[in-house]
Amino acid sequence: MTTASTGLRARRRQELLAAIRTAAIEELRRSGATGLSLRAIARDVGIAVSALYRYFPSRDELLTDLIVHAFDEHADTVEAGGAHDDVGEALRGIWHAYRAWAVAHPAEFGLAYGTPVPGYAAPPQDTVHAGTRIGHFALELLARAHAEGRLDPDSLHRRAARLSPGTAQQLETWSSRHGQRLPTEVLAVWLDLFVHLHGLVSMEVFGLLRPITPDATPYATEVIDTELAALVRPRR
Repeated sequence: MTTASTGLRARRRQELLAAIRTAAIEELRRSGATGLSLRAIARDVGIAVSALYRYFPSRDELLTDLIVHAFDEHADTVEAGGAHDDVGEALRGIWHAYRAWAVAHPAEFGLAYGTPVPGYAAPPQDTVHAGTRIGHFALELLARAHAEGRLDPDSLHRRAARLSPGTAQQLETWSSRHGQRLPTEVLAVWLDLFVHLHGLVSMEVFGLLRPITPDATPYATEVIDTELAALVRPRR
């Protein structure tokens, strides 16, 4: 087989995988993860279900692929949002990008971060790396802000004073396991920020803000910007 024919075959495979993912996401929106049907997806793509099985032998393998793809696409968007020379703008950019992707892709966000699918357990060897990319990237930016003296010292002092021994121990254990050398209070504010802003985005995506804010954009922007303004000092 020539190099050209090998490349054409690989390209066609990628195109079919993309079509399967697109059809699966549409099916996800219609039927939810528990109702995901390989037969319906094959019909929408225009292939025999036996052909789809060559790519995904089971519903669980398809779910794993969709979850990893969602994590990676979300992380790519967040990392692009952090492409700023100023670390304060980079931190602001990643959280607005985090929210924007989630709002634009509610089915994928729900599959990756929402209610577990009954009877399905995501294999850690396939999903953990993709699923932790955003957290590690956010921590890298926060570490850079700390190194540049941009984190508000009063906020760090107050967080250090509130740290319980149990939380401190857990953060230190995690830090050691991942080769981090940051003060425990910096890790704590990183976790706080992630929990607060992910919670905000989840409430918006899952419709929990709709009774109060049918368009949550102004409120979400205010919360993200307020959280970051309290933690990250402007560049002098």
